[in-house]
Amino acid sequence: MPRASDSAYNEIKSWVQQGEVPPGALIDEAETAKRLGISRTPVREALLRLQAEGFVEIGRGKGIRVLPLSSTDMREIYQVISGLEMVAVSVLGRSRPSSEQLETLFEAVRRMETAIGDGNVSAWGDADEMFHRELMRLSGNRKLYEVGCQMRDFALRAHMVALRLQTDEYRKASTDSHAELIRLILSRSGTVAAECHFKQRLRGEDALVGVVDKFHISSL
Repeated sequence: MPRASDSAYNEIKSWVQQGEVPPGALIDEAETAKRLGISRTPVREALLRLQAEGFVEIGRGKGIRVLPLSSTDMREIYQVISGLEMVAVSVLGRSRPSSEQLETLFEAVRRMETAIGDGNVSAWGDADEMFHRELMRLSGNRKLYEVGCQMRDFALRAHMVALRLQTDEYRKASTDSHAELIRLILSRSGTVAAECHFKQRLRGEDALVGVVDKFHISSL
Protein backbone atom coordinates (compact mmCIF):
# COMPACT_ATOMS: atom_id res chain seq x y z
CA MET A 1 0.00 0.00 0.00
CA PRO A 2 1.53 3.37 -1.03
CA ARG A 3 2.35 5.92 1.63
CA ALA A 4 0.04 8.92 1.92
CA SER A 5 2.85 11.25 0.83
CA ASP A 6 3.49 9.14 -2.30
CA SER A 7 -0.19 9.19 -3.21
CA ALA A 8 -0.33 12.95 -2.63
CA TYR A 9 2.79 13.43 -4.74
CA ASN A 10 1.33 11.47 -7.66
CA GLU A 11 -2.02 13.23 -7.44
CA ILE A 12 -0.66 16.78 -7.23
CA LYS A 13 1.88 16.11 -9.99
CA SER A 14 -0.95 14.86 -12.19
CA TRP A 15 -2.91 18.09 -11.57
CA VAL A 16 0.11 20.10 -12.67
CA GLN A 17 0.87 17.92 -15.71
CA GLN A 18 -2.73 17.95 -16.93
CA GLY A 19 -3.05 21.70 -16.43
CA GLU A 20 -5.71 21.33 -13.78
CA VAL A 21 -3.52 23.61 -11.68
CA PRO A 22 -2.09 26.00 -14.31
CA PRO A 23 1.42 27.49 -14.33
CA GLY A 24 1.71 30.41 -11.95
CA ALA A 25 -1.25 29.27 -9.85
CA LEU A 26 -0.99 28.85 -6.10
CA ILE A 27 -1.56 25.55 -4.31
CA ASP A 28 -3.16 25.78 -0.88
CA GLU A 29 -1.75 23.13 1.43
CA ALA A 30 -4.80 22.96 3.71
CA GLU A 31 -7.29 22.81 0.83
CA THR A 32 -5.22 20.14 -0.90
CA ALA A 33 -5.13 18.02 2.25
CA LYS A 34 -8.90 18.33 2.58
CA ARG A 35 -9.45 17.43 -1.07
CA LEU A 36 -7.25 14.35 -0.77
CA GLY A 37 -8.73 13.34 2.57
CA ILE A 38 -5.39 13.23 4.37
CA SER A 39 -3.48 15.32 6.91
CA ARG A 40 -1.28 18.25 5.93
CA THR A 41 1.97 16.47 6.79
CA PRO A 42 2.02 14.07 3.78
CA VAL A 43 0.86 16.93 1.53
CA ARG A 44 3.78 19.05 2.75
CA GLU A 45 6.17 16.14 2.11
CA ALA A 46 4.77 15.74 -1.40
CA LEU A 47 5.13 19.45 -2.15
CA LEU A 48 8.73 19.47 -0.92
CA ARG A 49 9.46 16.60 -3.30
CA LEU A 50 7.76 18.44 -6.17
CA GLN A 51 9.80 21.53 -5.36
CA ALA A 52 13.01 19.51 -5.53
CA GLU A 53 11.97 18.28 -8.99
CA GLY A 54 11.15 21.79 -10.23
CA PHE A 55 7.36 21.51 -10.44
CA VAL A 56 6.55 24.04 -7.73
CA GLU A 57 8.18 26.78 -5.72
CA ILE A 58 7.53 27.14 -2.00
CA GLY A 59 8.05 30.80 -1.19
CA ARG A 60 8.40 32.11 2.34
CA GLY A 61 5.11 33.87 3.02
CA LYS A 62 4.19 33.80 -0.66
CA GLY A 63 2.46 30.45 -0.96
CA ILE A 64 3.21 27.48 -3.15
CA ARG A 65 3.37 28.39 -6.83
CA VAL A 66 3.31 26.10 -9.86
CA LEU A 67 6.42 26.92 -11.85
CA PRO A 68 5.94 27.72 -15.54
CA LEU A 69 8.21 26.53 -18.35
CA SER A 70 9.54 28.92 -20.99
CA SER A 71 10.25 27.94 -24.59
CA THR A 72 13.95 27.96 -23.62
CA ASP A 73 13.22 25.50 -20.80
CA MET A 74 11.37 23.28 -23.26
CA ARG A 75 14.19 23.30 -25.78
CA GLU A 76 16.77 22.40 -23.12
CA ILE A 77 14.62 19.54 -21.81
CA TYR A 78 14.01 18.20 -25.33
CA GLN A 79 17.76 18.22 -25.97
CA VAL A 80 18.41 16.15 -22.85
CA ILE A 81 15.66 13.70 -23.82
CA SER A 82 17.03 13.49 -27.37
CA GLY A 83 20.46 12.53 -26.07
CA LEU A 84 19.01 9.82 -23.87
CA GLU A 85 16.82 8.45 -26.65
CA MET A 86 19.73 8.28 -29.09
CA VAL A 87 21.57 6.05 -26.64
CA ALA A 88 18.41 3.98 -26.08
CA VAL A 89 17.92 3.45 -29.83
CA SER A 90 21.58 2.53 -30.34
CA VAL A 91 21.54 0.03 -27.46
CA LEU A 92 18.22 -1.42 -28.56
CA GLY A 93 19.38 -1.80 -32.15
CA ARG A 94 22.55 -3.62 -31.09
CA SER A 95 20.50 -6.05 -28.98
CA ARG A 96 18.85 -7.36 -32.19
CA PRO A 97 15.27 -7.44 -30.86
CA SER A 98 12.46 -9.39 -32.48
CA SER A 99 9.20 -7.84 -33.64
CA GLU A 100 7.50 -9.45 -30.66
CA GLN A 101 9.88 -7.70 -28.26
CA LEU A 102 8.93 -4.36 -29.81
CA GLU A 103 5.20 -4.99 -29.63
CA THR A 104 4.59 -2.08 -27.25
CA LEU A 105 6.16 0.27 -29.82
CA PHE A 106 3.93 -1.15 -32.56
CA GLU A 107 0.93 -0.73 -30.25
CA ALA A 108 1.82 2.90 -29.59
CA VAL A 109 1.99 3.61 -33.33
CA ARG A 110 -1.36 1.88 -33.88
CA ARG A 111 -2.89 4.08 -31.19
CA MET A 112 -1.37 7.16 -32.82
CA GLU A 113 -2.88 6.19 -36.18
CA THR A 114 -6.28 5.57 -34.60
CA ALA A 115 -6.15 8.92 -32.80
CA ILE A 116 -5.40 10.71 -36.07
CA GLY A 117 -8.39 9.02 -37.70
CA ASP A 118 -10.58 10.03 -34.76
CA GLY A 119 -9.21 13.57 -34.63
CA ASN A 120 -8.32 12.98 -30.98
CA VAL A 121 -5.24 15.09 -30.22
CA SER A 122 -5.10 14.10 -26.53
CA ALA A 123 -5.14 10.39 -27.41
CA TRP A 124 -2.39 10.97 -29.97
CA GLY A 125 -0.30 12.73 -27.34
CA ASP A 126 -0.82 9.88 -24.87
CA ALA A 127 0.23 7.32 -27.50
CA ASP A 128 3.28 9.41 -28.43
CA GLU A 129 4.23 9.58 -24.76
CA MET A 130 3.85 5.81 -24.49
CA PHE A 131 6.15 5.28 -27.49
CA HIS A 132 9.00 7.38 -26.13
CA ARG A 133 8.86 5.92 -22.64
CA GLU A 134 8.77 2.38 -24.01
CA LEU A 135 11.70 3.17 -26.30
CA MET A 136 13.80 4.01 -23.26
CA ARG A 137 12.50 1.10 -21.18
CA LEU A 138 13.26 -1.42 -23.91
CA SER A 139 16.89 -0.32 -23.96
CA GLY A 140 17.28 -2.25 -20.71
CA ASN A 141 19.21 0.64 -19.13
CA ARG A 142 17.32 1.31 -15.91
CA LYS A 143 19.15 4.54 -15.10
CA LEU A 144 18.51 5.92 -18.58
CA TYR A 145 14.83 5.02 -18.29
CA GLU A 146 14.53 6.58 -14.84
CA VAL A 147 16.15 9.88 -15.83
CA GLY A 148 14.31 9.96 -19.15
CA CYS A 149 10.94 9.51 -17.49
CA GLN A 150 11.76 12.24 -14.99
CA MET A 151 12.51 14.60 -17.88
CA ARG A 152 9.34 13.61 -19.71
CA ASP A 153 7.29 14.02 -16.53
CA PHE A 154 8.69 17.51 -16.11
CA ALA A 155 7.91 18.56 -19.68
CA LEU A 156 4.58 16.73 -20.07
CA ARG A 157 2.25 19.71 -19.50
CA ALA A 158 4.16 21.98 -21.87
CA HIS A 159 4.56 19.17 -24.41
CA MET A 160 0.81 18.51 -24.55
CA VAL A 161 0.04 22.22 -24.97
CA ALA A 162 2.55 22.46 -27.83
CA LEU A 163 1.09 19.37 -29.51
CA ARG A 164 -2.40 20.88 -29.47
CA LEU A 165 -1.04 23.90 -31.35
CA GLN A 166 0.41 21.68 -34.08
CA THR A 167 -1.30 20.61 -37.32
CA ASP A 168 -2.74 17.25 -38.31
CA GLU A 169 0.00 17.10 -40.97
CA TYR A 170 2.66 17.31 -38.27
CA ARG A 171 1.07 14.49 -36.26
CA LYS A 172 0.76 12.31 -39.38
CA ALA A 173 4.41 12.88 -40.35
CA SER A 174 5.52 12.22 -36.78
CA THR A 175 3.55 8.97 -36.66
CA ASP A 176 5.19 7.82 -39.89
CA SER A 177 8.61 8.64 -38.43
CA HIS A 178 7.85 6.55 -35.33
CA ALA A 179 6.90 3.58 -37.53
CA GLU A 180 10.06 4.05 -39.60
CA LEU A 181 12.19 4.04 -36.46
CA ILE A 182 10.83 0.62 -35.50
CA ARG A 183 11.72 -0.65 -38.98
CA LEU A 184 15.27 0.68 -38.65
CA ILE A 185 15.74 -0.91 -35.23
CA LEU A 186 14.59 -4.25 -36.62
CA SER A 187 16.99 -3.85 -39.56
CA ARG A 188 19.82 -4.50 -37.07
CA SER A 189 21.45 -1.12 -37.66
CA GLY A 190 21.53 0.62 -34.29
CA THR A 191 23.86 3.37 -35.54
CA VAL A 192 21.71 4.29 -38.53
CA ALA A 193 18.56 4.15 -36.41
CA ALA A 194 20.12 6.43 -33.79
CA GLU A 195 21.27 8.94 -36.42
CA CYS A 196 17.84 9.03 -38.09
CA HIS A 197 16.10 9.36 -34.74
CA PHE A 198 18.35 12.25 -33.76
CA LYS A 199 17.44 14.10 -36.95
CA GLN A 200 13.76 13.48 -36.26
CA ARG A 201 14.18 14.73 -32.69
CA LEU A 202 15.75 17.94 -33.99
CA ARG A 203 12.83 18.46 -36.39
CA GLY A 204 10.35 17.75 -33.59
CA GLU A 205 12.11 20.13 -31.23
CA ASP A 206 12.07 22.93 -33.79
CA ALA A 207 8.42 22.26 -34.67
CA LEU A 208 7.08 22.10 -31.12
CA VAL A 209 9.15 24.89 -29.61
CA GLY A 210 8.70 26.91 -32.78
CA VAL A 211 4.92 26.77 -32.58
CA VAL A 212 5.06 28.03 -28.99
CA ASP A 213 7.18 30.98 -30.12
CA LYS A 214 4.88 31.55 -33.09
CA PHE A 215 1.89 32.01 -30.81
CA HIS A 216 3.96 34.22 -28.48
CA ILE A 217 3.38 31.99 -25.47
CA SER A 218 5.86 33.21 -22.87
CA SER A 219 5.41 30.30 -20.48
CA LEU A 220 3.64 26.95 -20.19
